[in-house]
Amino acid sequence: MAAKHRVTINLIESEYEALVALSEKNRVSLAWLGRRAIRELLDRYQEGQDQLPLTDLRDESRNE
Repeated sequence: MAAKHRVTINLIESEYEALVALSEKNRVSLAWLGRRAIRELLDRYQEGQDQLPLTDLRDESRNE
């Protein structure tokens, strides 16, 4: 699949380490995990399960 758009995110160390462990355990790339997480967020939002803004998520990242 050719990437048409690229997104850059900043992670705290513990988030990065957890993602690397998950990717190694399941033999998938970090990019694959990111695309899956984004797709799941979009699907939940479209189904009305998530509502924006997700302020609690942003507040958590500021406190770490």
